[in-house]
Amino acid sequence: MDEYIKKLLEQVRFQKAHKAIKDEIKAHIEEQIEANIADGMDRETAEKQAVRDMGDPVEAGISLDAVHRPRMAWGIVLAAVIIGIMSSVIHLFIMQDAVECGKEVFVSDAGGFIIFTVLGIVAMLFVYFLDYTVIARYAKIVAIPLFLALFFAGDELGIIGVAGNVAISSSSLMLLLIPLYGGILYSFRGGKSGALIKSLLWIIIPGYLVFWYHHKIVGIVFVVSMLVQLTIAIVKGWIKVPKMPVIAAIWTAFTLLPCALIWLMYYFRIFAQYQIDRINFMLDIDSEAYYFGRTIRGIFKSIGLFGSDKAEIIGVIPNPDNHYILTYIVGTWGIMAGLAVISAVGGLIIYGFTVSSKSKNQLGLVMGSGCMTALAINAVFNICEGFAILPFFSSFLPFISSGGSNLIVSYVFLGMIMSIYKYKNIYPEHIEIKKKQINFKIQI
Repeated sequence: MDEYIKKLLEQVRFQKAHKAIKDEIKAHIEEQIEANIADGMDRETAEKQAVRDMGDPVEAGISLDAVHRPRMAWGIVLAAVIIGIMSSVIHLFIMQDAVECGKEVFVSDAGGFIIFTVLGIVAMLFVYFLDYTVIARYAKIVAIPLFLALFFAGDELGIIGVAGNVAISSSSLMLLLIPLYGGILYSFRGGKSGALIKSLLWIIIPGYLVFWYHHKIVGIVFVVSMLVQLTIAIVKGWIKVPKMPVIAAIWTAFTLLPCALIWLMYYFRIFAQYQIDRINFMLDIDSEAYYFGRTIRGIFKSIGLFGSDKAEIIGVIPNPDNHYILTYIVGTWGIMAGLAVISAVGGLIIYGFTVSSKSKNQLGLVMGSGCMTALAINAVFNICEGFAILPFFSSFLPFISSGGSNLIVSYVFLGMIMSIYKYKNIYPEHIEIKKKQINFKIQI
């Protein structure tokens, strides 16, 4: 049996697939051996017959080599390039319209957006080649210094001169900790209540610091995405605790306690005035935040399939190239244009969830699901902002909104999905990510 498996594996060129194939073939042979023994054969005869039944090892190895090799997600690459071109054209039109209206100060430079789109696609390909298991292996080593560096850097890392007027938000870059959290969770696999407590602390401490001292919406996205990852990990049995009671308790605590805290802060006027205005907007109280909602609804009353006067949007609605970019698209080019953009972004996110859910490897499932959850929450918030369903939350529409950090995060998360897709037929349900098992050789 060992000689058969050795000869078979010689035909499989991708080394990382060897362990999974060996375990699978050995399990099949052992199962057939037991069946042969049950039919009256002795152990030695049963093993020889089971090996013969497997067929020629060279032929079988060639077939497995065709299946167990890295796959390039050309569909994702094409979609990323198309949506990058589409969003760049949108920003060029926004800049042109702003100049024509004499209100260019209200929008960022389109050249900067294009540069960061290209950088985002490069980052996407880098993550693809890097392999998500390598990221998981060094998750703890990278997560703490990355978070501290971004936290103490302030909310804005500055302006990139060659890229025009495009700021880098350290808060948004903190979302890069989400896939790292998937690797951290995987390191706790097999633990019990102690592992659960450590997993929760990795959510609570950075989540609290981001929400309180940096950016509210980023803190919410941060926590919810990680809770989704933790929930999947518990369901898959990574942490040995009663599944449904613990999951219900965690989500209840993370839902009710923050709501109670927000109510107390609002009641005792601990919030800043602009934050109180946003809460008042949600309660239909006339406020400054409510003004933008009424303005947007007024704009939408006059639009149809072909939009309305672009001059009514730029300079009237804040951030028409970022937080309210969907308002600009619908108001300028009409409902169909808005639906096309929403469909493009939503399609990529749904595809990312599909790739993650179909991954045999549980690590890929958790890391990919966390990344797509973060993009989905931002997309939903931004769409609701754009249609005045919710007040201004400083969310972004993935791949479309301006902001260097938003673009980098969006494309890095898409690169994570590409990496998961790359190894979908290679990695088994669980994989060893200890340092000695990591292969740094880049393969396509």
